[in-house]
Amino acid sequence: MNPLLPVDCQAAMPDRFGLVLAAAARTRALREGAAPRLGDASNSATETALAEIAAGAFAPEELSPFLPPSEPRRLAKPN
Repeated sequence: MNPLLPVDCQAAMPDRFGLVLAAAARTRALREGAAPRLGDASNSATETALAEIAAGAFAPEELSPFLPPSEPRRLAKPN
Protein backbone atom coordinates (compact mmCIF):
# COMPACT_ATOMS: atom_id res chain seq x y z
CA MET A 1 0.00 0.00 0.00
CA ASN A 2 1.14 3.52 -0.72
CA PRO A 3 2.20 4.93 2.68
CA LEU A 4 0.99 8.41 1.68
CA LEU A 5 -2.53 7.27 0.83
CA PRO A 6 -3.98 7.95 4.32
CA VAL A 7 -2.34 11.39 4.26
CA ASP A 8 -3.99 12.08 0.90
CA CYS A 9 -7.34 11.06 2.39
CA GLN A 10 -7.14 13.78 5.02
CA ALA A 11 -7.87 16.43 2.38
CA ALA A 12 -11.33 14.93 1.88
CA MET A 13 -11.77 13.69 5.43
CA PRO A 14 -9.85 15.76 8.03
CA ASP A 15 -11.15 13.74 11.00
CA ARG A 16 -9.08 10.55 11.34
CA PHE A 17 -11.73 8.67 13.27
CA GLY A 18 -14.29 9.51 10.59
CA LEU A 19 -11.81 8.41 7.94
CA VAL A 20 -11.45 5.02 9.61
CA LEU A 21 -15.23 4.60 9.81
CA ALA A 22 -15.78 5.68 6.19
CA ALA A 23 -12.97 3.46 4.87
CA ALA A 24 -14.24 0.48 6.85
CA ALA A 25 -17.79 0.95 5.56
CA ARG A 26 -16.60 1.30 1.97
CA THR A 27 -14.29 -1.73 2.33
CA ARG A 28 -17.24 -3.81 3.52
CA ALA A 29 -19.34 -2.61 0.59
CA LEU A 30 -16.58 -3.49 -1.89
CA ARG A 31 -16.16 -6.94 -0.38
CA GLU A 32 -19.90 -7.51 -0.64
CA GLY A 33 -19.84 -6.75 -4.36
CA ALA A 34 -20.18 -2.99 -4.79
CA ALA A 35 -18.64 -1.67 -7.98
CA PRO A 36 -15.43 0.33 -7.48
CA ARG A 37 -15.73 4.02 -8.32
CA LEU A 38 -12.20 4.20 -9.70
CA GLY A 39 -10.97 2.37 -12.78
CA ASP A 40 -8.20 0.41 -11.04
CA ALA A 41 -9.73 -2.40 -8.98
CA SER A 42 -6.59 -4.57 -8.85
CA ASN A 43 -5.76 -3.42 -5.30
CA SER A 44 -7.22 -4.86 -2.14
CA ALA A 45 -10.62 -3.63 -1.02
CA THR A 46 -9.04 -1.51 1.71
CA GLU A 47 -6.63 0.19 -0.68
CA THR A 48 -9.41 0.79 -3.18
CA ALA A 49 -11.61 2.34 -0.48
CA LEU A 50 -8.83 4.67 0.66
CA ALA A 51 -7.96 5.59 -2.94
CA GLU A 52 -11.61 6.44 -3.63
CA ILE A 53 -11.77 8.69 -0.58
CA ALA A 54 -8.46 10.38 -1.48
CA ALA A 55 -9.58 10.94 -5.08
CA GLY A 56 -12.82 12.61 -3.99
CA ALA A 57 -15.05 9.96 -5.53
CA PHE A 58 -17.71 10.65 -2.89
CA ALA A 59 -20.05 13.59 -2.50
CA PRO A 60 -19.86 15.45 0.82
CA GLU A 61 -23.33 14.14 1.68
CA GLU A 62 -22.03 10.58 1.46
CA LEU A 63 -19.18 11.28 3.88
CA SER A 64 -21.13 13.46 6.31
CA PRO A 65 -22.45 10.55 8.43
CA PHE A 66 -18.83 9.76 9.31
CA LEU A 67 -17.85 13.31 10.30
CA PRO A 68 -18.40 14.77 13.76
CA PRO A 69 -21.32 17.20 14.08
CA SER A 70 -20.50 20.83 13.41
CA GLU A 71 -22.02 21.85 16.75
CA PRO A 72 -20.94 20.13 19.94
CA ARG A 73 -23.79 18.24 21.57
CA ARG A 74 -24.53 18.88 25.21
CA LEU A 75 -25.34 16.05 27.55
CA ALA A 76 -27.04 18.24 30.13
CA LYS A 77 -28.75 21.60 30.13
CA PRO A 78 -26.34 24.44 30.89
CA ASN A 79 -26.86 26.08 34.28
